[in-house]
Amino acid sequence: MTPKLIKASILLACYASLLVSLLIQADQPDSGDFKSTDTWIESRSIQIPVTIVVPLDSSSGPMPIVVLLHGHGGTRHEAGGYTRVAEGLAAHGIASIRMDFPGCGDSLEGFKNNNLTNMIADLNAARSHALRTLNINENRMGMLGFSMGGRLALSQGAHATDYRAIGLWAPDAEDGEANIREYLGGSDQYQQMKATAKHQGFAPFTTFWGQDQQLGYQWFTDMEASSVTPTIEQYPGALMVLYGDLDTVVKPAISKRVLKKAIRANPAIERLIVGADHGLGLFNNDTLRSGQVISETIAFFVKHL
Repeated sequence: MTPKLIKASILLACYASLLVSLLIQADQPDSGDFKSTDTWIESRSIQIPVTIVVPLDSSSGPMPIVVLLHGHGGTRHEAGGYTRVAEGLAAHGIASIRMDFPGCGDSLEGFKNNNLTNMIADLNAARSHALRTLNINENRMGMLGFSMGGRLALSQGAHATDYRAIGLWAPDAEDGEANIREYLGGSDQYQQMKATAKHQGFAPFTTFWGQDQQLGYQWFTDMEASSVTPTIEQYPGALMVLYGDLDTVVKPAISKRVLKKAIRANPAIERLIVGADHGLGLFNNDTLRSGQVISETIAFFVKHL
């Protein structure tokens, strides 16, 4: 064998070893308390990426579960925030499942497919998968939604008595596209982008954080048709609304209005993170504030599930 072939064989063996190692690690417990598995499930006739975290000790019977929903342009890990929540829940005997929405994280789709209709289908597919494959107590289910994920949690969770507890991080909870208009730069800019999306299939948009996105026409029409006030008012379970006082994307007044509208929630809990913006300390290594977010969230679900 020539030196070049020998070198190529060594590199191939190294890559193969690394691949096997990664595959093994993806399905191995990260600590003595839980097992985290990255996998793919079917939704809308395509494969979507999910992460399932379960406690290793399931001897006490069927587990509670929390479905975690990320924000607009985020990922199922949310800068490690959702990872920490899932692991913390598992340490208390609570399972979780979280998914990447279209065009986000490990999704195989483009962002043009990112709209409320598809995201709702994916979260319901993830929930159904968990109920089918895990030993879940269907009377002890919760949801956690961050920003746009908060809108999803409200639109789904408040319709069903299935969800005993809903946690919201800075939820985009204004009816219709009211808050989105401001997010995109005002009414004129919004209408121009919507017209562009209708004409060419998408409108290009760069977020405050430098993400380049293609907003599909259905993204606009779904937002306009979305109304969360009736469902907030009807929800009878435990509700936590957590937000930062420096949030300029989903302003604190929006979070406060959710609490005011939650007339049937029992209890309705407000958690203010002083000094936090919309990222809640997760995206700028603010360990003090992100730690408060994580601990408050875990405590809420442990108490109310």
